[in-house]
Amino acid sequence: MIELTDLAQSDHPHFAKDLFESAFPDEERPPFTELKKRDTDKFHFLVATLDDGEQPIGILTYWDFDEMVYIEHFAIDEELRNQGLGKVVFLNFISQQKKQIVLEVERPHDETSEHRIEFYASMGLYQNPQEYIQPPYKKGKKTVPMIIMSKYELDDEEFDEIRQILYREVYNCTPGDVK
Repeated sequence: MIELTDLAQSDHPHFAKDLFESAFPDEERPPFTELKKRDTDKFHFLVATLDDGEQPIGILTYWDFDEMVYIEHFAIDEELRNQGLGKVVFLNFISQQKKQIVLEVERPHDETSEHRIEFYASMGLYQNPQEYIQPPYKKGKKTVPMIIMSKYELDDEEFDEIRQILYREVYNCTPGDVK
């Protein structure tokens, strides 16, 4: 059985840090040490495990806002990918959420990014057509063109509201700051 445990209660903090830093490019993640400074009423870092918590298999970070649940990072250990574990973990998590689900994915530019979009689409997430730029996590870093995927299709007004929430709460900026 797969369990999702808060990082603070997990027996696998080193696994979580290593996977977080290896699975996401530097420009697509904040420094791991910065995560402890986030508002823990909204931000959550979960470790996915098998065998009653003995075997760590992945991580999922998310923000719980009034309007939506924003999945910021999701990864399965590279050695365990393509075995269906990611799908089980992800579906387990989203089935517990009653709100809109939102996440960012890289625009398709190679086989991996195309596979990632297909993975989320196979679980019912919608690829929204509006232009979206991920602000930099660190000063001096570049913005990253992304796609917003969601549980329900977003109209332009909903998309703008979600972008404003993400920019303000996650990236500490405003849409006018992002170029």
